[in-house]
Amino acid sequence: MPSRLLVALISVLLLSCACSKVPGDPQASASKASSPLRDSARAGLGPLFSHIWRLTKAPSQPAAGTIYIFLANGTLLETSCVETYRIATWSVDKSTPRELRVVEDRQPAFMANITDLSDTTLHIQQQLVRTKESRDLTFNAVEGEFVCPDPAK
Repeated sequence: MPSRLLVALISVLLLSCACSKVPGDPQASASKASSPLRDSARAGLGPLFSHIWRLTKAPSQPAAGTIYIFLANGTLLETSCVETYRIATWSVDKSTPRELRVVEDRQPAFMANITDLSDTTLHIQQQLVRTKESRDLTFNAVEGEFVCPDPAK
């Protein structure tokens, strides 16, 4: 049942966010940060928005079924089979368009330097803002259906 709820949530999010604008700070838009869609297209990030990305390699065991969904409007859905979902925002800087800046709870959370992006693989160097921890993460595009396994009892 929870997996059906997750699928429904993702569907609603994708439909409702596809054409919406990202709320932003007027001062931030006047600075170096600019439109996520415009800068991401310029940096060749198109495949980023065409897939659901499942975390497949991390320095420590990731939460089962961890996925990221990047929308071109600057919205990021982060979730897994064992954690609740999070809706965050992302942006790029004109001078470093392959570096994503992610904000969670209205606070900078991490920067993700995209080192490899194809239709099947997303590889990032993630720098956590609060702890200064650096992590090398690999995601694969979800192909077909996926259902979270039932938790062990």
